[in-house]
Amino acid sequence: MNAIGRRTFLGAGLAATVLARTLAALQAAPRRVKGVIWLWMGGGMSQWETWDPKPGTKVGGALKAIDTAVPGIQLSEFLPVCASQMKHLSILRTMAHREGDSERATHLMHTGVAPGGEEVPSIGTIVSFELAKPGFPLPSHVAIDPPVLLQSPGFGEDHQPFRVSSNPSNPIPNLRRNVDAHRDRERAVLVLEQNKEWGALRQQPEVRRLETGFARSEAVMNTPLLKAFNWPEEPEALRKDYGGRFGENCLLARRLVQAGCAFVEIGMGGWNQRSDFPGALKRMIPDLDRGLGTLVKDLSGKDLLRDVVVVCATEFGKTPDLNGGAGRDRWARGFSVVLAGGALAGGRVHGSTGAEGRECAPPVSPQDFLATVYKACGIDPDKEYPIEEGRTMKYAQGGKPVAELF
Repeated sequence: MNAIGRRTFLGAGLAATVLARTLAALQAAPRRVKGVIWLWMGGGMSQWETWDPKPGTKVGGALKAIDTAVPGIQLSEFLPVCASQMKHLSILRTMAHREGDSERATHLMHTGVAPGGEEVPSIGTIVSFELAKPGFPLPSHVAIDPPVLLQSPGFGEDHQPFRVSSNPSNPIPNLRRNVDAHRDRERAVLVLEQNKEWGALRQQPEVRRLETGFARSEAVMNTPLLKAFNWPEEPEALRKDYGGRFGENCLLARRLVQAGCAFVEIGMGGWNQRSDFPGALKRMIPDLDRGLGTLVKDLSGKDLLRDVVVVCATEFGKTPDLNGGAGRDRWARGFSVVLAGGALAGGRVHGSTGAEGRECAPPVSPQDFLATVYKACGIDPDKEYPIEEGRTMKYAQGGKPVAELF
C-alpha cells in the first residue's frame, strides 16, 4: 500500500467537506415549479358548504358530509370529485384577517397588505417575475375573468396581468388581423415613428408601454405556442369531466401552464349570494368541484402536479349563522383555502374552527398563506424587493409557511 502524505490527506478531507456541504445546499434548495393556477372565488365562498362541513349542527344545517380518499377527512356532499382527490389537497381551515370589505380583502389576500398603504406587487406578478422564461412569447401572467386587475409596481410590464376573455371559445378578442401581416407591421412602425419625438422629449411611460404592447402583440400573434388556447382539441371525455365554462377555463389554464405561462388566475364570482342562498350553492359548488377536482386529477395523471401549484382561495368566508335561512353574512375570522401540487405533501388539513364554527385555532394570516404558496413553488418568501430608495419589503410581508403542509 502506498503511503498518503499529510497534505494530500488533508486536501482530500477538505474536498470531501466542501462536496458534502454543496450537496446539502442543493438538497435544501427548494425545487421550483413551472407555474401556478390560482382559482379565485369572488364574493366570499362559504366554508361550511365546501371545505369545513359541520353535519348535524346549527352551522351545518341539513348539509351532509362525505368521506374522502384520506381516512378521517370529510368534505361537503357537494364536492365528490375533490373528495376523490383529497390525497393531493391541502386545506387551511383557519384563514383569518380583519377585513370585511370585499375589495380590501381581495387586495389583502393577493398582496399581503390592505390597500391604502404601500403599493406592493400581487402574488401573480411576483410568481411571473420569478418563474417566467426569458423571451417567452405568450404573456407569463394571465388573468381570466379576475376579480380585479391588480396593476403591480415594479418588475416590469412583462409581469403585469394580461386579461383574456372569460369565454374560452374566444379568449383573446381581436387576435386575428383585419389586414395582411405586412400592412399591419407598416401601421405599427408608422405609429411608433410618430411617437418617437414625443417620447424622446418627454420620456412618457405611456409611449414606452405602447411600444412594448406592439412588440408583445406581434409576438403573441406569430408564436406557435398560441395553440395552447385551442382547448377544444382535448379529448371529449376529458372536456366533459371538466364541466361548463369554469371547468373549460381550468382546462385552458392547464394548457397555458404547460406551454410555459407562469401564473394563471381564473375568477369565479357570485359567492356573495343572499337571495336563494341554498339554491345558489347547489348550482355553483358542483361547477367548482368538477373544475378543481378534474384539474388536480388531470395534472396528477400527466405527472405534472409536482410542477404546478393549484390554489383555490377567496377573500373571506361565511358566518356560522344562517340568518333564518336567508343566507350567511361575511366572516373573516376562520375560513378555508385549498392548495395542491408543488412541494406540498397533500392529504392534510390544518387548523380547526371547532364544533360550532366560531373557533379558529391556530389562525393563519394572509401573509402566512402567501408564504406557504411561495414555498410550495420553490420561491423564498423572505426574498426582498425595493419599494423606494433605501427600503425593501419581503415577498410574503414577513409571513411564515405553514410547515405542517410540507
